[in-house]
Amino acid sequence: MIKNRLKLIITLLLLVSFGFSTKVDKTVIAYKSKNEITIDGILNEDIWKNKPVSNFIQKEPNEGEKATEKTNVWVAYDDSYIYVAAKLFDSKPNLIDKKLARKDASFNSDLFFVAIDSYDDNRTGFYFSINPGGSVGDGTLYNDSNIDDSWNGIWEAKTSINNKSWDLEIKIPLSQLRYNKSDKMIWGINFSRNIFRNNESDFYIMVPDSASGLVSHFADLTGLEEIQQKKRIEILPYVVGKTQYLDHEDNDPFYTDDQHQLKIGGNLKIGLGSNLTLDATFNPDFGQVEADPAVMNLSAFETFFREKRPFFIEGQNIFQFGMGGANNNWGFNFGVPELLYSRRIGRKPQGNIDVDYDYIDKPNATRILGAGKLTGKTKNNLSIGLLSAITERTFASIDNGNEIIKQEIEPLTHYGAFRSKKEYNNSRQSLGVMFTSVNRDLSDSLLSEQLANNAYTFGVDGWTFLDKEKVWVLTGNVIGSHISGTKDYMLNFQESPHRYFQRPDAKHFSLDSNLTSMSGWFSRIMLNKQKGNFYLNTAIGAVSPGFSNNDLGFQWMADKINNHLVLGYRWYKPGKIFRRKMIHFVYTEDYDFELNNLAKKFMTFNFFQFMNYYDMQIQAGYFLESYSKRLTRGGPLTTIPKTIFADISLQSDRRKKIVFDCGVEYGRQNQINSYGNEYKFEIEWKPSSRLNIEIEPKYSKNVESLQWIDKFEDELATETYGVRYVFGNMTQETISSQIRINWTFTPKLSLEFFAQPYISVGKYDNFKELAKPKSIETNKYDVDNINYENEEYIIDPDGDDPAESFTFEDPNFNYRSFKANMVLRWEVAPGSVLYLVWTNNKSDYQTDGKLDISKNTKDLWNSDPDNIFMMKFSYWLDVGNLL
Repeated sequence: MIKNRLKLIITLLLLVSFGFSTKVDKTVIAYKSKNEITIDGILNEDIWKNKPVSNFIQKEPNEGEKATEKTNVWVAYDDSYIYVAAKLFDSKPNLIDKKLARKDASFNSDLFFVAIDSYDDNRTGFYFSINPGGSVGDGTLYNDSNIDDSWNGIWEAKTSINNKSWDLEIKIPLSQLRYNKSDKMIWGINFSRNIFRNNESDFYIMVPDSASGLVSHFADLTGLEEIQQKKRIEILPYVVGKTQYLDHEDNDPFYTDDQHQLKIGGNLKIGLGSNLTLDATFNPDFGQVEADPAVMNLSAFETFFREKRPFFIEGQNIFQFGMGGANNNWGFNFGVPELLYSRRIGRKPQGNIDVDYDYIDKPNATRILGAGKLTGKTKNNLSIGLLSAITERTFASIDNGNEIIKQEIEPLTHYGAFRSKKEYNNSRQSLGVMFTSVNRDLSDSLLSEQLANNAYTFGVDGWTFLDKEKVWVLTGNVIGSHISGTKDYMLNFQESPHRYFQRPDAKHFSLDSNLTSMSGWFSRIMLNKQKGNFYLNTAIGAVSPGFSNNDLGFQWMADKINNHLVLGYRWYKPGKIFRRKMIHFVYTEDYDFELNNLAKKFMTFNFFQFMNYYDMQIQAGYFLESYSKRLTRGGPLTTIPKTIFADISLQSDRRKKIVFDCGVEYGRQNQINSYGNEYKFEIEWKPSSRLNIEIEPKYSKNVESLQWIDKFEDELATETYGVRYVFGNMTQETISSQIRINWTFTPKLSLEFFAQPYISVGKYDNFKELAKPKSIETNKYDVDNINYENEEYIIDPDGDDPAESFTFEDPNFNYRSFKANMVLRWEVAPGSVLYLVWTNNKSDYQTDGKLDISKNTKDLWNSDPDNIFMMKFSYWLDVGNLL
């Protein structure tokens, strides 16, 4: 199979080795300002009388044609700021869309963007956007074509509207940018404009859809001479006040009426030259404003949630590993592992409680004593990232009925990460390294059974373009891991869901109760075609059984060999029905290190945009029969029957006041009569330029004929290695909705409300056990051999004396929750923000397994909530400007 794949790749390389350059030699002059520029959106300063740049080109809807409206742009600077001004002419000024939104909100309106490659590395940059109403956004550019909106710069902008145009002025402190200082600097720059009513996007440098990259095509920004560099020192002190009213029992000794907290801390940012930044923090506040969505996870693996804490978000793309060079990184069950999953730092304490108790006071997070970062890029194209954080030793207070005792549930821990990447030959090649470490002070014997003493990863990654025009790029990475701990911990480690070394039918590894350390490795190489209508992406990778990056990263898998091939074609020019089309065909397969086939899948992913700007996506797949290591959760392999799935969604024109997005998903395994359906509908209503309402209801039903329950040892179960692996039929129904209301009073004052009602119920019946390994055959338990007492099932496997009975708790569930979050945000001055936050959480759990919306809603409504009120104020001081 691999030989055939290589032959196909070589043939395609020979047949489709074309490419073209879209680099346009354009220059933008930055004019030196000797007088103060007032940021008011009125272009009355003399410096704006210089010659502007113009001649914008459409990217949408008619690629390559002249923009329908004229745009003039100027750039100026002084020793402290970069200024951008623009006059955006409009023949119908009464139709200019100037809706308001909070900073960085995703919304559609008339917009102006400026993007600056201040390192002039053709790979990275900063972008700033503003609309006619004064709503702003910003973020960073990386890997030439990727956008990250998590960065929050401190800058000013104003707009004005007249009978011919809407005008703007932007003022960006040089301290917010990163650049390599010299007497005469050349940066990269680009401008774009959205005309909302036309669905039109215009660019000064327009990169065709069939090309690749973004930053590498920017115009040269010249004229930046004799800038006197100032010290970059910023201080951001903060104060947080919090009041909590939590659900509790009346006799709970740990709950007091005085649930008030006051916290003071701050961040320090120091510029080391013009291109490196040192961030330090004292008593950091890592509270997040928005709650994670509710989920019902029935697998053996944790749920991945995005990072939302500002300290970790800023500069996070520097720590990304293994994905540079290529403009697409298809994974298909084998993505590059996250070596730095920052939500590990300050996480919920991991220690289990080993005593019976009546009441417990257990923190929901581990306090971070201090954290620091060094990030930036040197003049020789070497990027650097260094992160260090220490979390405190954390205890739970336990009332066991006789006394209150303390138990350690999280040790004193240091987390460290180092990232460096060097780019060569105008970024045609790159080589990078990354190292992470977790070191714990495990003085508690119970915690030493649950956590590793030390965990390390070390990786090397890079890319190289294979041709002059950068059509083909080869990317690769290799990672090594090492973890150490007590014998008890290493035994638990080997038995964890990523490994299952206890599997009785495994031949390429076995459980070792004497281990105190383990090493592993991961590697992947990928070929990607960057340009043109025809598309190809293929990769092969492997991860050893002992690989582990889960202490500071997020681990998806171990013991796997994967390869995939994606072939596609993309039509970018409008036709009679479709404005654009994209069709992709995929084949992928997985094996373990014993060469058991874990997956063989054929899939297609397709996108169509109609002439009326409605979007439709269609996905479908056919999975051949394969084996599963996970179904028995440490037991023998089982068969996964043939599977089919389909997914179709339709989205309306985003310009309208009412926008909808609907979709349906379907999957089925006919051999065992398992299936799943999901129906979702999202509606967005924009009743005014200040108010936006989104409601996203969703309903799903899954019928699983082999849903895991538990395993029970029985020497009579000789076909399954002396263990009975018990399953049941489960019918799960889930109803949920996400509701968002955004009310923007001014560009600097906004109110956001988020709510998520969630109900998930599961009903189990038809209990059975695995009949033999490497099969899907089961032995169903006779109803006469099943008894139900005190919310427990008692199973007699064969109804005779030889086989002992076993019991398990009623697996039926009925989980209900309601999460609500309201945030008032007021930017009182650039970089200085006041937050008022209210959070409401309710949850309820029962075991009836019945979906009764009226009863479920009533029970949830009557449950006691947790209410948290918080006020946070942070004040930004640019100390460097004061020195």
